Amino acid sequence: MLMGSSPFPKWLFLLHAFLLSSTTESTTLVLVRQGNDLINATCKRTGNFNLCIKALGSDPRSFKSDVKGLAKITLEMSLTKANQTLNLVGDLFKNTREPVLFRLLGTCIEEYRQVVTNYLPEAMTALQSNKYGASKQGAENAAADAQVCVQQFAGRKSPVWFQSKMVKDLCLIASSIVSTLQ
Repeated sequence: MLMGSSPFPKWLFLLHAFLLSSTTESTTLVLVRQGNDLINATCKRTGNFNLCIKALGSDPRSFKSDVKGLAKITLEMSLTKANQTLNLVGDLFKNTREPVLFRLLGTCIEEYRQVVTNYLPEAMTALQSNKYGASKQGAENAAADAQVCVQQFAGRKSPVWFQSKMVKDLCLIASSIVSTLQ
C-alpha cells in the first residue's frame, strides 16, 4: 500500500460523511417537530395559547423539554419578568412626588417582593421535588400578587399595567402546565 493512500475509496468516505450528516439533520428535525408537538399540546391546555406558544417558542430549551421542563421554563420566565417589573416599580417609586402614587407603588413593591423572593422560587423548588400542588399554588399566588398591584389603581391608569399583566399571564400559564403533571 502506498503511503498516504487509504484502503477505502475517497467516494465511499464522502458517501459515509454525507449519510452521517443527513441522519443528524433528520434526527434534529424529528426532535424539533416532536418538541413543537409537545409545546402545542401543552399550550392548548393553558388559558393563553398564543402567549404560551410565543413564550416557549422563544426559548430553545423548550424544543428538547418534557412537560416538567416546560413548566420550569415558564416559571423561570415568570421570575425574570417579575424581577424586571419590581425594578421598574422601584424606579417609579423613587421618582414620584405624588403621595397617592407613592403609596400605590409602595404596595406594588411589597407584592412583587413576595413574588420574587417567595412564591416563584418556592414554586420552582416544589416543581423540582415533584410537589406539583405546591408548585401550582406558588405560581397562582404570584399571579394574584401581580394582579393586586394593578387592581389597586382602580380609576387610575397603572404605570405597570402591561408588565403586571405579563407576569400574571406567565404565572397562570406555568400553573396550568404544572397542573397537567398532577
